[in-house]
Amino acid sequence: MSILVTGSTGFVGYHLVERLKNEDKDVFCAMRGSPSSNTSIMIPDINGDTDWSHCFESVGSVIHLAARAHIMDDGVNDPLAEYRRVNAEGTLNLARQAAANGVRRFIFLSSIKVNGEQTEPGKPFKETDIPQPEDAYGLSKMEAEQGLLKISQETGLEVVIIRSPLIYGSGVKGNFRSLMSWVGRGVPLPFGSFDNKRSLVGVGNLTDLLVRCIDHPAAANEVFFVSDGEDLSTTDLLKKVGRAIRRPARLIPVPSGWLAFAAKCAGKTQLSQRLCGNLQVDISKVRTLLGWNPPFSIDEGLRQAAEGFFDKRAPKPPLLVRFFDLLFSSVGLFICMPVLTVIYMIGLFDTGAPLFFQQRVGRNKKTFTLVKFRTMKVDTASVASHLASVSSITRFGHFLRRSKIDELPQLWNVLKGEMSLVGPRPCLLSQKELIEERTARGVYDVRPGVTGLAQVSGIDMSTPKLLAETDKKMIETLTLSAYFSYIIQTATGKGAGDRVVK
Repeated sequence: MSILVTGSTGFVGYHLVERLKNEDKDVFCAMRGSPSSNTSIMIPDINGDTDWSHCFESVGSVIHLAARAHIMDDGVNDPLAEYRRVNAEGTLNLARQAAANGVRRFIFLSSIKVNGEQTEPGKPFKETDIPQPEDAYGLSKMEAEQGLLKISQETGLEVVIIRSPLIYGSGVKGNFRSLMSWVGRGVPLPFGSFDNKRSLVGVGNLTDLLVRCIDHPAAANEVFFVSDGEDLSTTDLLKKVGRAIRRPARLIPVPSGWLAFAAKCAGKTQLSQRLCGNLQVDISKVRTLLGWNPPFSIDEGLRQAAEGFFDKRAPKPPLLVRFFDLLFSSVGLFICMPVLTVIYMIGLFDTGAPLFFQQRVGRNKKTFTLVKFRTMKVDTASVASHLASVSSITRFGHFLRRSKIDELPQLWNVLKGEMSLVGPRPCLLSQKELIEERTARGVYDVRPGVTGLAQVSGIDMSTPKLLAETDKKMIETLTLSAYFSYIIQTATGKGAGDRVVK
């Protein structure tokens, strides 16, 4: 029987599919966007209404990895509703259809956040503990788990739930990649005297357990914790990261209590918990019941992560780029203030709301609020420009777009460090296909930009793959001379803003 893997293009999914194919398993990969092979299945979105009926032919097991990932600074109005839509409702909808189509086993990758955010020293979480999620992400995963166990009782579908702590490995993104980057750059870090303990798991160990759970009879209808079997303090972890990437970790012995207090004052309590607090899991159940032990040590896992870090890290823009970004944006805002004021006043008569604010995807896929002059009617739907109607653009808006004056307020985003003058054009959170294409090419390793190679070449967001490929090419070849060239070409009229075709 075949195995259906959701989230196959993600960090864990990529490694899992590679492992299964190396073992000559029949794998079908559910993914957004166009299928890349005859073993790929297109799924436009995951929610309570997704139709999975075309995905189960000859499928005996489902490994469900796809999820709305945890985001510390979520930009949506109702994060819980969004997490529930994908992580709970989407998961249970998939499981019901799987059971109805004869699937035998459903393996669900959950999160240790179902149990909570921290443990007492020497008292790791156990599977028998009462779940105590503290945020919307953890709550949505808990609701999915509870619903899956109920479906199992009703239908006979064998459910396996794996709760994972922080996952790292080759190609890792997010906070772990940032830690590696800081160590690699020799940044002094105030984490030199931490005595906390945290569990984590290498992606090789996690995928090994996922594969074990496909056929092991004792795994049915059980909840398991997974980790590397060795808990580390933040200090020890950074030292190991330094050895793995062959850079000394420059650690300053600042008491963790001081950092926790400073983080609390700055409103970064969650980040403080991750760096200073304890979060341990007990994996004795999976060792005993499945006879499973982590095949890779932490040192081996970090070496693999280091190889991926150096192989796939996108080239950084020249250091002077940020200097010129600050110089040009501050001077530009000062010089253009009279023009900005006049445009703002005209906009009051044109639309009544001259400035347009919209959530966009920035560096490391962190959301930020982009600001522009409004060129469309106030009631226009918030979609990508190539999906909007040309009739929604006002007469004054046509002038702003042709002259590119509507982009001037973005100098504020540049000044704040959310954007660069040159970089990949920031997209909407809803443009999933473009986000996936850019993620696969490391585009989110750099700041988005006001202009760049795609803009001066007339390539917009209606062709996601071509745009992502162009963005990658620009990042890999960006020099100071290219930086100035893109700015000059844009200022002299080459290229265009976001195209409206309807």
